[in-house]
Amino acid sequence: MFCVAPAELETKMNITKGGLVLFSANSNSSCMELSKKIAERLGVEMGKVQVYQEPNRETRVQIQESVRGKDVFIIQTVSKDVNTTIMELLIMVYACKTSCAKSIIGVIPYFPYSKQCKMRKRGSIVSKLLASMMCKAGLTHLITMDLHQKEIQGFFNIPVDNLRASPFLLQYIQEEIPDYRNAVIVAKSPASAKRAQSFAERLRLGIAVIHGEAQDAESDLVDGRHSPPMVRSVAAIHPSLEIPMLIPKEKPPITVVGDVGGRIAIIVVVVTNTVPHEIQKLQCPKIKTVDISMILSEAIRRIHNGESMSYLFRNIGLDD
Repeated sequence: MFCVAPAELETKMNITKGGLVLFSANSNSSCMELSKKIAERLGVEMGKVQVYQEPNRETRVQIQESVRGKDVFIIQTVSKDVNTTIMELLIMVYACKTSCAKSIIGVIPYFPYSKQCKMRKRGSIVSKLLASMMCKAGLTHLITMDLHQKEIQGFFNIPVDNLRASPFLLQYIQEEIPDYRNAVIVAKSPASAKRAQSFAERLRLGIAVIHGEAQDAESDLVDGRHSPPMVRSVAAIHPSLEIPMLIPKEKPPITVVGDVGGRIAIIVVVVTNTVPHEIQKLQCPKIKTVDISMILSEAIRRIHNGESMSYLFRNIGLDD
C-alpha cells in the first residue's frame, strides 16, 4: 500500500501547462476546502461553476467559463447525501462533455457504492452500474483512492488510477505517536488483517487481530447461501438428489489474537480529508485529519502534462 513519501512529492510539484480547468462538483465545505488546497498546489484558479438544487430537489449545473479543448478535472467528495452527490458529478461531467472539453477526469477520493461490488442474494452489483453511468456521462479518466476492492477498476472501460493514502497515515504514526516502536497494529476484524499486516511490515511492528466481531458484509445471511429459504420438503426432493445441508456459522466470543500486553494498540489512527467528518470531530476530539491534497494534485499535474504515473505507485505490491 505504501507508494511514495509525502516529503518527496513536495519537491516534485511543478506549475502545470495551460489548458487545465479545475472544478469542485458541489458546494459542501469539505469538497471546497480540498479543491482549494489542490488548486493552490497546482498554481491555478478554481473553475467557475454553479451547482444548486431546484425547489423540487433536481440538481442544476451551470458551467460559467469555456472548457472547449481543455482538460477538465472535477473534484467530488461524497457527502451524507450520496445520491445527490452522484447526480451532481454526472450532470457536471455531461455538461463538460457537451461543451466540447478535450478530456474529463473525475477526482473521487472515496468511490461511492464501492462496498456493493459483489452479488448478494437477488441484489445487484451497484458499483458496476455506477461505473457504467460515469463512463456514459462522458468521464474519460478516474482518480480515486483506496478502493474497497481493487477489482472495481475492471468495471470501467476508461483508465483508473487507484492511489493510496497509506504513506500519509504511516507518516502520521511515525511523527505523532510517541514511542510508536512499542506499538502493535490491530486489525478490527480478520477481513482487515491484510491491510493491518501491510502497515505492520512497513513500520516493523507486530500485529494483532480482533476475532469474533460481527461481519455483516460477509455474513452467510446475505451472500446468497440461504437463497431460496432453507425449507426442507422431503416430498419435493428426490431421495437420490438430496444435497447435504451446510452447517450454519456461529459467531465466537470476541477475542484478540496476538500480544498486545503493555503496548500501544493502533486501531484507527486518523481520517483523511477525502470525506466530510466535521460533526464527528466535534463529537470525538481524538479524531485527527490528514491532508492528502498533495498526492491528488501531483496525480492531476502528471495526467495533464502527459507524464508517467508510476512514481506514485512505487513499492506497491500485488497484494496491496
